[in-house]
Amino acid sequence: MKKEKVIYDEYIENGKRFMECKVCGQFTEVSNDTKSTVCCICVREGFEKEFPFQFKTGYKPTGRPRGWKFMKEYVDKDGTVFHKGVEQPKLKGKLKPTVIKKKDPVKRLTKREKEKIQHDALVEINKLKKKMTKLKFKKDKKAIQVQINKLLKVVK
Repeated sequence: MKKEKVIYDEYIENGKRFMECKVCGQFTEVSNDTKSTVCCICVREGFEKEFPFQFKTGYKPTGRPRGWKFMKEYVDKDGTVFHKGVEQPKLKGKLKPTVIKKKDPVKRLTKREKEKIQHDALVEINKLKKKMTKLKFKKDKKAIQVQINKLLKVVK
């Protein structure tokens, strides 16, 4: 059974094409290859109340932790068992619920804290270089040079 083609009223004025809205019948400016249209008023009203088009509402949380579908085995609080995201009804209620360990949040350094650490390292390097000029033996100079190299890594 073929669908009947619905042809909407249209007219051309000053080189612009206008077509009838398929919901309310108001005329709206359209391009040359348009077959049907919905005016802006109907679209706006459609968001407020029921509309013939279904819009995706977005993410709905399931109450399960992130990445549960990728775990080899995940047991929900109600006893439902999943292997790689696939439910295993035969094992329901036979295993203990999976305990999820939350990671401690990593404290990130602020820009000022980083600058303070770099400044302290540069001050320490300067002290070590002054100390190194006073030394006579190569073995003592090498030990101080190792400390300077470690501090230079902090500065970078």
